[in-house]
Amino acid sequence: MAMSLVATLVAACTGRKAVGEDTARVHAGSPTVLTAAGVTVTLPGGAAAEGTTAKLTVSDGGDLPELPDSIRAIGHSVSVEVPGGIAKPATVVFPAPAGSVDRSLHQVVVWQDNVGGWGWVPTTYDAGQRTVSAEVDHFSRGFLGGIDVKKWANDRWNSFHDYITGRAGVAQPQCGDEAAAHAGGVKVTSGSGDRVKWCFGIEDGRRVLKIANNTRTYLQMTYPAGWRVIDGASVSFDAGTAARAIGAAVSVPRGTAARIVDGGGTLTLTVPAGASGRVTTETSVVAWLISAIAFGFETYAAVAEAAGSTLGKAAKSAADRFAVLLGATGQATPEIAVFKSCLKGAKGLVKLDSAEVAWDVLEFAWDCVPVYMKSQLEDVQIFAAGVILSMIGAVVDAILTAVHLLVTGGRDLWDHIASLGGKSDVVYHIVIAGPSTSEPATSAALVAYIKAGKKVNTSAYNEGAYNPGVPYSYSHGRLPFTMPSGNIVCALDGSDRTDGSIICLISDFSFRPPPPKNCGDIAYVPNVIGVNHRDSVYQGTCTGGQLLEHYSHKLPYGSSILDGTVGCRSESVFLACADLTTGKGFVVSKTVFRTYGG
Repeated sequence: MAMSLVATLVAACTGRKAVGEDTARVHAGSPTVLTAAGVTVTLPGGAAAEGTTAKLTVSDGGDLPELPDSIRAIGHSVSVEVPGGIAKPATVVFPAPAGSVDRSLHQVVVWQDNVGGWGWVPTTYDAGQRTVSAEVDHFSRGFLGGIDVKKWANDRWNSFHDYITGRAGVAQPQCGDEAAAHAGGVKVTSGSGDRVKWCFGIEDGRRVLKIANNTRTYLQMTYPAGWRVIDGASVSFDAGTAARAIGAAVSVPRGTAARIVDGGGTLTLTVPAGASGRVTTETSVVAWLISAIAFGFETYAAVAEAAGSTLGKAAKSAADRFAVLLGATGQATPEIAVFKSCLKGAKGLVKLDSAEVAWDVLEFAWDCVPVYMKSQLEDVQIFAAGVILSMIGAVVDAILTAVHLLVTGGRDLWDHIASLGGKSDVVYHIVIAGPSTSEPATSAALVAYIKAGKKVNTSAYNEGAYNPGVPYSYSHGRLPFTMPSGNIVCALDGSDRTDGSIICLISDFSFRPPPPKNCGDIAYVPNVIGVNHRDSVYQGTCTGGQLLEHYSHKLPYGSSILDGTVGCRSESVFLACADLTTGKGFVVSKTVFRTYGG
């Protein structure tokens, strides 16, 4: 195994131009030092077997593998061969090349692992000696590299600008039976711009509103507390619990609820029948804070990937785990509590109403990202994990600090944050307004109101039943129907084109009933309401039997049923019925009874 490794390393050196070599025989009781072209390698006593020959080769580095743009070689490459490997960490010291000491250039020794990958090793810069030293737990090949913070910052600034101003490109949401949801005078209006896409319809018998976040950042969506979230396919958090979990502040008006929705995500809400309300979509402090954290995580993961693939994968997993924990529990778990402690200073930031607040939120979030990530990655099984994580944290901190300076220097960026690209209102509203709750003012208005409803096919309403559990049968000459609430049942009889009639029975009501009538041997029923062509509207009647089918097909809200000269319109606020030729009619609900036409 050891000889195979040496052979591999030697073969890897083939083709490189050596600029210096040194060999030394290992003495178990004392350090072994190899020096060539200014590079020094020190094996501590007991690191290798007595009598083993160690070899150092320093090359020009011209055949190093293609490196990512984030790092460049600034010195020679080295390879060290010790048959059997080493039992203790060794030290490799590089001379710092002239001109390489730059505040924007972080120096790091990059070392090859046993499977050909590259990763950072613990690195220390000695300004007095102008050397860069590294500790390694195995011998292979490595080089002195430089992390160009200025380039990183510029690249990250461009990514951040795209993150803020870009669009997720979400498809227009689709809702079932949108016409039925709008029936009966329901109106839906919204703000301008393209940051939100929405639809309103009926699915599985429920009115639903789907709101898609077409931005790349998180947004806060605030809606009436009585509306329910039914779609869990997208990443979203309850705004209040998420804010408490990470120690932030959230402002939600009384009687409302709010969720933080990921860029490209869709929130689906059920809207109760007859309900009206407003949904607002905005970049709140909490949404902006989580967006800043997400961007910080992305930056950290990119740097961690440059430090080694194992750390890169672990950093991405930690970022994903944060979102899952916040979305699943909204509670301050030990992992999320790190952020809560770090973000104490952000508690006073409640409303994102100025560039200064936005920049402060960024600074708080980005300062906390390295702290959080280090707490999550300390158990990663790599050599000197704690030291490497500190190195990554220092680089990430330098990059995000530089990006923050670029952000605050570009004052126009606030306009993009506030309106997300200048193409939308600062707060995007979707307003669902139900049908008017006021009754028609005149007989003519009542007739027009009934005719304006969505007409149903009367052939579906020619049957009913007098008792529960009995199959519906044909209702000769009449069209029975039931209101969706089940509180009112009616029947239209327009078979006589000159004397149509309507009769209804309301089960539960609070308006004043008519005075009792003396019906003799038959029963008086006060909750019957009716109208016909010849007579005015009546309330209460004498009957010796069942007046109409109590069980029949429901007339949907927003729909009208017309039969000859008579008709009714069903709405969640009331039922309206009339003789369409005379204007005699009524409006009735649990609390209201109003007559028209004398």
